Amino acid sequence: MGYMGMDRNDCTRGLMRYLNLKVKHLFKVKHLFIVLLSGIYFISASVIAETTFATNGGILKFAVYDNFPPYSYQAENGMAEGIDVDISRALAEELGLKASIRLVFADESLEDDLRVYVWKGHHVTGPPADVMLHIPYDQFLIDREDKVSFIAPYSEEQVVVAADTDQLGANPKMTVFFSNKIGVERVTMADGYLLGAYQGRIRDNVVHFMSIREATQALLNKELAAVMGARTEIEAGLGSSKEKYQIGLMPMPGIAKPSWDLGLAVKATNVALVESLKSAMDKLIENGTIKQIFNKFGTSHHIPAARINYQ
Repeated sequence: MGYMGMDRNDCTRGLMRYLNLKVKHLFKVKHLFIVLLSGIYFISASVIAETTFATNGGILKFAVYDNFPPYSYQAENGMAEGIDVDISRALAEELGLKASIRLVFADESLEDDLRVYVWKGHHVTGPPADVMLHIPYDQFLIDREDKVSFIAPYSEEQVVVAADTDQLGANPKMTVFFSNKIGVERVTMADGYLLGAYQGRIRDNVVHFMSIREATQALLNKELAAVMGARTEIEAGLGSSKEKYQIGLMPMPGIAKPSWDLGLAVKATNVALVESLKSAMDKLIENGTIKQIFNKFGTSHHIPAARINYQ
């Protein structure tokens, strides 16, 4: 007889059942250990993804708007050109990388552009870029869009009037357009303002164009007395003749915001790229590169208001 009245076979079977349970228990513990290790690995990988940025063959992908001279457009040789294109290349060079420039179409809203080109992508247009330029650096956007980091303001854009002083005299006021023609690009801030200003008294003298370039050409041809729109586009459109016109901010009663800062947009989780781009842009502004790029395209550069106290 075996232990506690059990025969040898009972003892053997009992021992085997015990050992089998122990083996199963050890297997479960081992399996749990592997799962825990896997979890630690993936958590670590996630942290790494947020603190470093990887590039595909040393290439940094940029998105800039198409058909938007002088900021970004396709040149006759098929290559992307413009202020934002040159800034993209300068940023990539500062980071020791090569820039891949993608010209993209503006969607129905800025939020759509950010979703498609910055943080999510689209099954038609493909994956998002690493960086998008010409994005308003605005506190309202910063507070609202948690998936995007708005960083590195590099220029201030202004709504200005380019006036032909031969027709309007020096320092004209908006009231001169009660009886003089003023050109504007369709569906822009300037367009909306002119149609509603002074209880609509300017409306009949507003001439619409598909682009600022077309409007400035009409101004050069003396078909208009002035053009209203973004300073950079107007200066580029007038070219070397811009010194003949009075270009500047004009008192515009009722306009909400005649100027805004332009910056970069990056996916919020790409913390390392965000910090690298901030430093790179600081250097490019401090050493005069950004100003030189604007001047290359016949436009003036204005330091963004946010950068005066920008950290």
